[in-house]
Amino acid sequence: MPLVSPRFSTESELVKVEGGQLLLKNGSRGRHVHLVQMALLDLGFAMPRSTTSQSFSPDGIYGSETTETVRALQRSAPPLATDGIIGQHTMRELDRRMTRFTHRVGLHFRSIALTNVTFDQILSSTQAVYAQYGIRVDMMNGESLGLEPGDQTRLEQVDQQCNWVLSTGEFNDLHSRGTAAPATDVLVYFIRSFNPQLNGCGGHAAGRPACTVAATGTQWTVAHEIGHVMLGQAFAPVHVNDTRNLMNTTTATITSMPTLTEKQLRQVRASIVCRAA
Repeated sequence: MPLVSPRFSTESELVKVEGGQLLLKNGSRGRHVHLVQMALLDLGFAMPRSTTSQSFSPDGIYGSETTETVRALQRSAPPLATDGIIGQHTMRELDRRMTRFTHRVGLHFRSIALTNVTFDQILSSTQAVYAQYGIRVDMMNGESLGLEPGDQTRLEQVDQQCNWVLSTGEFNDLHSRGTAAPATDVLVYFIRSFNPQLNGCGGHAAGRPACTVAATGTQWTVAHEIGHVMLGQAFAPVHVNDTRNLMNTTTATITSMPTLTEKQLRQVRASIVCRAA
């Protein structure tokens, strides 16, 4: 019985648990444990000791708190054994409770430059990052902007400072190009480069959620920049120094599927562009 939850189905270690090839228990650790812990939090189980970090929270460590929380889940779903271990049957129960996406984000892509990473990889990576938390990312449409030569030269490299609120200058001009999008979706613009050198910027005008990504961006840059759009200027810390986290200072050093903290996730789900699915 394969896992069907978007939170679990692409995580190889959890697929092994469902297949009876692996047990999660005291001493297990990693992103797969983090995903289980986050699911338990979303089901209403408190885990105060496992959620203290600013960068990798819950902590992905299967200790005494996680063991007791799993026992509480098991007690709520007889005839599961209340051993605090996640084996095949407990994994299937978690999967059953987390079958559907709970939220969705719509993206509208606008391009004046080709990216170094293929668009398919950018989109699939963005979808995978948010799917592990029950958020579906939908591509609403895409346009290659046919600009006049003068505008193309001026806008393919943005020299303006990346600030939170960008109501004038090159960003404002760029974000006005192409078909407009609803204020409940996010516009994503691809340009050649920034000066000073950046891979992306989540700044945008009020009421027009948008971000800008350079051709040099990685497969995670779009996910990172729409993260900024959803987190907003009041959220802190803006960045973390942990390559496991999507909001790491630079996406260039992220080498595997990044995560969000439970604090980041609460703020993301509260954003106007993250709607109920």
